[in-house]
Amino acid sequence: MKNLIAISILTLFGFSASANDNAKRLTEMLINEDITIFKTAGDSIIGEKILIVSASDLNKEFSKDQTKYEKKYDNQLINIITQAPEVKTGLNGNPSIVINGDNQSELVSIELKNRDEALNIKKGSELDLICLGTKDNVKLPVLKDCVTADSYFQKFLEMKMNNISQLKEGDTPKDFFEAIYLSFKEFDIKNPNKLDGKKLDDNDTDMDEILETVTDSIKEEAKEFTMPNP
Repeated sequence: MKNLIAISILTLFGFSASANDNAKRLTEMLINEDITIFKTAGDSIIGEKILIVSASDLNKEFSKDQTKYEKKYDNQLINIITQAPEVKTGLNGNPSIVINGDNQSELVSIELKNRDEALNIKKGSELDLICLGTKDNVKLPVLKDCVTADSYFQKFLEMKMNNISQLKEGDTPKDFFEAIYLSFKEFDIKNPNKLDGKKLDDNDTDMDEILETVTDSIKEEAKEFTMPNP
């Protein structure tokens, strides 16, 4: 009898560990896929929290109504893609660049957060940045704490997966990504081996049904999330 109980406990631990691995793997895949969709201008989950703008967009809105502009963009995450001019040092000692919109008069000041990243910027190269909007605008729009999109999303992914690793049995998810992980885990425990080796891009109705089941089990309040500042 004792041996039977011991075997049952070990089997349960085996299912739990497998479910944990599958849930982590698929959650990381989902986050990476969503980042890729965002970076290719697709309809992404994280895109709901980050405004994609151009220098011309910002300049026109700023020129039209500075108060309205600042209300919309202050402390808002912004993604901007531009051609890199020469990196200079701002009045505060931080590296900065001034970019043009569609014409030379449409200017936006960009303050770079990381000196190491600034050193790697080559004039004329494409810059894909995540920044924060600010109220500190005088004659032109200013974006602060700008980092490359690649470094921002890598840090975001690492942070999310670390938070997921800290979850304990019975914990309530703090955001959508933790809820996805816990839903995958619950599904795998109830359906042993069904997620083994599965990928999000598997072209079969089985994976579509699994994703639908997993997302439908998430409560509305758990679907909210915020993106971190750069």
